This record gives sequence, structure tokens and C-alpha cells, in this order.
Amino acid sequence: MLLKLNATVLAGRSRLSEVLALGWLRAGAVTLAVPLAGALTVWNSLDQLGRPVLGVPLALWWPVLGIAAVAAGSIVLGERARTPAALLFAQILALWLLYDFLYLRQGNHLYDLNVYLGSAARWLYGGSAYLTAPLGAWPDGPRSDYFLYPPPLLPFFALLDQLPDTLVAAGWTAAMIACAYQAFRLLGLSRGWSLALLAFPPVVIGFESGNVASLTFLLFVASVRAGGTLVVDGLFKVQAGVPVLWLVRERRFRALAAGAVVVALLVLVTLPIVGADSWRAWWDGLQYRSASQLEVPALFGYSYAQELPAAAYAALSAGFVGLALLFRGRRGLAALGLASVFASPALWPHGFVFALPAILLLESDVAVLGVLGAGSLNQNMWLLFLAGWLSVLAARRRPAGALHPLLGTEGPWPRRLQLRPPRLTPTLSRGAGSPVD
Repeated sequence: MLLKLNATVLAGRSRLSEVLALGWLRAGAVTLAVPLAGALTVWNSLDQLGRPVLGVPLALWWPVLGIAAVAAGSIVLGERARTPAALLFAQILALWLLYDFLYLRQGNHLYDLNVYLGSAARWLYGGSAYLTAPLGAWPDGPRSDYFLYPPPLLPFFALLDQLPDTLVAAGWTAAMIACAYQAFRLLGLSRGWSLALLAFPPVVIGFESGNVASLTFLLFVASVRAGGTLVVDGLFKVQAGVPVLWLVRERRFRALAAGAVVVALLVLVTLPIVGADSWRAWWDGLQYRSASQLEVPALFGYSYAQELPAAAYAALSAGFVGLALLFRGRRGLAALGLASVFASPALWPHGFVFALPAILLLESDVAVLGVLGAGSLNQNMWLLFLAGWLSVLAARRRPAGALHPLLGTEGPWPRRLQLRPPRLTPTLSRGAGSPVD
């Protein structure tokens, strides 16, 4: 009975892989996957088309910039640029750049960084870095907002607050960009793809807000080589602690212990500076923040904690974690990244970056590009979460298609160096990627 169930599951995963490979999306000899992915990207961006970019609607800029991207790609990519997938990539990159331009023109830059600095400054001069009562309205500004991270980080941001604002802003932004780029490289992406993903809107929104998301993502990605980084990651965000379970699942107890020692040392070194009361204030502050979300729902961001009863949300979060733990190795880590997205009590666009490793498990380059295009803006980012789970549940296949970000490897976190293909790889042929498990 158990063997029959296992065979059924394996067959289902294999069938799902075939579906996600998109080879069936044809009308005779004509491939439909690329135009459908392009149409879905446009559909999910309809609310952006009328926005003015330097006085001209985005809808007019988009094809112009797309054509420019195709021309540039033909110079950089050569033969690989003369494929339908390359046209889709040009369309998506143009959308990213236009949206980023509009987003960066908004005011109130580096909100999160200023929250860190303002909270640490209050603590330094005898005030409270943490909430002392629930909020009834959104804070007046970032310097009036409250710290959410544990006390060991307060001295670091208090020190930064003593430096010139311009220097801190430039240095912090450059550091977060470097963290994101290095994370993409550790995932196995080429330099070109790593640079391109720096324009991915969820990533750019993290840069613009000054959030630590790029650093936490780097610590998450680096855990394949140094598992203890997952434990350190938990210092920043509650949901970042979810992937720590991967170390237990993989029996990497030395890495778990090493990370715990690093955190313990950091706590002990900073305890005489921050005091024991700051830990109590932090814990109380988290409870007040949770209560504040009920009064100011905008504090939930995109989190489903706002939409679901608390018991249902907790059960679903636990369910996703449990499902992720059914998988081993790199696939299991990617799945826990997805689980951490849903388990975020307050979720903002930069949090969806943790879905990228799972999306890169997709075999088809068109599938990857379509998801990154259609799921790049606003609430559509939940498509990243959904597609990530589908790719995790499917049987593993080697990346296929001339523009797959991990072409030439066996998938995210490759064990060997990326190989550049000497010729075009079939983009959407049935079973183009061979199973790798």
C-alpha cells in the first residue's frame, strides 16, 4: 500500500513537471507559451499603463524601452537573443525599469533605515526604542516609528546615527545592493542575471526603503555553505527563523550549534550595553505591535494575517512549514523560504524575494520569465509564492531554455560552476530537461 502511494506521488510530481515545462502550450508548430506569458504580464500591469513617465504614459514607453532592450540584448547575448524568450525578457525588463523609475521618484526614501536610526537614537539618549503601548495610527514619520529587532542590534544603529546622514544613506544602500548581488551569485546566477535581478521590483523596493531584506536574504542563501547563517538571520526578523528548521531536517547540528554560539556571544557582549530590561521591552513591543495591527490594518502589509482568523492563519503557516519539511536538500531550503513568506506577520514586497530560489527550480526559461514578469508588481507578487510551491512539488528537472537564469547547472545552489552552453538549448521541447534527483 505504501509503495503504491509512493509511486502515485512520484507519478504526480512527474506529470506536474511536464505541465510546468510548458511544452504542451502549442497550436500545431507554433509555441503559445511566450505570447501567453507576455499577455499575462501586461494584464497584471494594466493599472500601471496610464502612469506618466516624464510626461508620457508608461504604455507608450514600454514598447520603446522593450525594443531598446532587444537591441542591447542582441549585442550582449548574440544567438540567444534571437529567440521568443528573449523578446519576453526584454518586455519584462522594460517593465521593471519603468516601474522602478516611478517608484524611486516617490518621496520618503529609506523609511526603514530611518526607523532603525531613530529608534536607536531614542534608546541612546534614554528613551524607548520599542513600543510602550499599541498604536492608534501610523507613526508621523520614520524617526517616530519603533524598532522591531532584538536589542543586540541597537548599539550598531546608534553608532550609525552618529555619522553624517548622506554617508550613512549611501553606504547602507550600497551595502544592501552588494548583499543582493552576492546572494544571486551564491544561488548560481551569472553576473548578467545577477545584475538584471537588481532591477526586480521587490528587490528595488527593499533598497528604496533601506530595509535589511537583502542582508537577510544573503544569510538565507549562504546557509547552503555555512548553515549557521540561518540562526543569525533570526536576529532580524521573526519569520527568518523558520528556515532554521532546515538545519535540523538535514542533521546539520554543528552548523546549528555554530550559529547559536555566534548569537549567544553577540547577546553576551551587548548585554552590559543594552541591559536586561531592553529584552523585556523588545518582547512587550512585539505584543504591542501585534495589537497595533488590529487598529491600523495597513501595518499588516500584504500578509494574510490580516485576511484570516488568527487560528486559521497559524494553522496554515504551520502547514506550509510541515509541507516544506517533507523535502530534503536544497529543495527543502527553497520550500522553507516560501513558508517564511506566508508566516510573515507583516509582509512587504521585499519579503517575496525569499520565493526566488523556489521559482528558479522551474525547468522552462519561459515559465521563470513569465512568473517574474506577471508576479513583479503589488498583490500580484503572491504569484511568486504560488509558482514557487508548484515548482517545489514538481519532480526536479534540469533548467532548460536559452534564457533560463541557471542554464548549465542542476538548479539553485549548484554544486558545480555554471557552464555556458555552446549552442542554443531547445526552449520548450517536451522533456527538454532531464530529471535530477
